[in-house]
Amino acid sequence: MKYLFYSLALSMVMITANAQRPQDRRPRPNEHLEHNDDKKGPGRPNRANIEMFKTKFITDQLALTPQEAEAFWPVYNEYKNGMRAIYKEKKENEIELQEAVLTVRKKLASALKPILKSDTRINDALKVEKEFLKKAKNEMSHRREGPPPPRRD
Repeated sequence: MKYLFYSLALSMVMITANAQRPQDRRPRPNEHLEHNDDKKGPGRPNRANIEMFKTKFITDQLALTPQEAEAFWPVYNEYKNGMRAIYKEKKENEIELQEAVLTVRKKLASALKPILKSDTRINDALKVEKEFLKKAKNEMSHRREGPPPPRRD
């Protein structure tokens, strides 16, 4: 009888332990800290740092000379401002959004033609931001202790 009671109790403990809801995500380091831009510490990049890394990445990827960079960045910044405005204005209508984005990208390509001089460099300039975003995502994923745990279905 004693063994039956212990095995029944052990079974109940195991069942309740398995029935617990699995965590959706692993805790991240320093999760207890608030995510506030006023509290910048070591290892916490702010928008200015990210923009600095982006500028360096784009300059390196396109192999811009100082003269090219001086002419490139005002054109690129105007393009970025135009893209922000488009996403704010046309976010409700996908077709208009995509048409406006294409128009702005074509204007960027024609504005970069006298600066970068070759079609391959212009094409690289149009792709480089996606490469930066991909690299930034990978870096953030690695800093968060790897990929998220697999989903349990």
